[in-house]
Amino acid sequence: MFVSTRASDYVMECLQDNSCVTLTAPSGAGKSFIARHTARTLQKAGYKIVPVIQPDDIRNYYQPGEQTVFVVDDICGNFTANQQQIDNWKQLLPVVDTIIADKCCKIIVSCRLQVYNDDKFNTLLPFKSCECNLISDKLCLTSKEKNSIASEYIGTGFADLDKLSENSDLFPLLCSLYNEEKHGDVNNFFENPYIVYENEIDSLSRQGDEGKCKKCSLALLVIFNNQLREKWFQGGITNAQTKIIKDTCEACGMNSIPKANLKTELDTLVGTFVCKQDGIYRTIHDKLFDILAYYFGQKIIECLIEHSDSDLVHERFIWQTSPDEENSNIDFIIDISDDHLELYLERFIKDWLAGEVAVVFSNNNMKISSFRQKLIQYLQQLDKLQQVKLANTKDTVEPKESCDYGTTSLVWNCYDGYTDMVQWMLRNDVVVDQCRDDGVSGLFMASQNVHTDIVKLLLERIL
Repeated sequence: MFVSTRASDYVMECLQDNSCVTLTAPSGAGKSFIARHTARTLQKAGYKIVPVIQPDDIRNYYQPGEQTVFVVDDICGNFTANQQQIDNWKQLLPVVDTIIADKCCKIIVSCRLQVYNDDKFNTLLPFKSCECNLISDKLCLTSKEKNSIASEYIGTGFADLDKLSENSDLFPLLCSLYNEEKHGDVNNFFENPYIVYENEIDSLSRQGDEGKCKKCSLALLVIFNNQLREKWFQGGITNAQTKIIKDTCEACGMNSIPKANLKTELDTLVGTFVCKQDGIYRTIHDKLFDILAYYFGQKIIECLIEHSDSDLVHERFIWQTSPDEENSNIDFIIDISDDHLELYLERFIKDWLAGEVAVVFSNNNMKISSFRQKLIQYLQQLDKLQQVKLANTKDTVEPKESCDYGTTSLVWNCYDGYTDMVQWMLRNDVVVDQCRDDGVSGLFMASQNVHTDIVKLLLERIL
């Protein structure tokens, strides 16, 4: 059910004069819905729709002179700006420029507002050329539009629609979620949807073993960062699966159970909390995953730190967030207490040793100098040989076509300008002239980004 708004009309107008349009807003404001609706409208005019799942798709599916609309959803991160994805898109900017110059093609991008406003995103100039901010004064929902959406999704007869829609950024999503599954009193749901979902998940624990099993299945969805494959439940159980299930069940207050039971209960949640597409379980909306990740981050943080997907651990967990930190205004950040910092640093080192260099050093905590000092203190307690190994570890996890494949700890920290980390590496016999697989060195990165202190340190060692 799509309700036309001045924002959706404006996007179509912009595409008349621009080949690339970026829709920005917080999660839940309708970016993806408008992008898909716009693409379908262009499809009726003869365009072929190409969903861009990986950045390379835009190069692989481009046919010069063929009417094509590329749809890029949540570009460069669906929570915070992902440096790896930004780097991959930077490599493809010449292709993007070619497509934009081809008047037969259109690119529709949706981007979370905090990602779009991140300084790192400014390097992707084609995607900054025409912004449609859905919560701006010019495009935000009018009272009439809210009324139309509410009538379509949750019926009529609301005495105080303005109060109901005070959380206007999320209003389209809340209407859709309430339509999918009636969550009790409509006013309570719209006033604070997190508390409603929190109460619903808490209530599962009071519904016997089946309810607790449902809760565990949702926790697994968080552990796998909203990408829980149906195949994971098939076949014999591995030692790693046994450990994950045992720890998750215990954290949720029940004994370990067969993974087949978890799948059965997860399937009962399809259409309310989750959906299943192409054999992958996900939440029905990214914002709902934000809520689930935050909920379980408060309830079972030790289990999440130990077992969760690396991207989730290094993107959503923040230590000592203060009001002036750029991450402090992002909803549903999970706070790491001092009591859990050592456990978090252990996981940091584990992923680093496993060759997940790009993921580890794109960690939002690395921007916080006090976190880096804690990390260095922890590193200094390790065996000297292990410190040397870490200092010289290369990335072996990123896809080979990614520019971050083969990146090194030194190259990454030179890029970011973390002098303290570079100094620690130099004290631990790092190979100063080591390069990424594409030949880029730490000295090149430091010079390119005008990190003069690091340039001096490296030149002193080289010369």
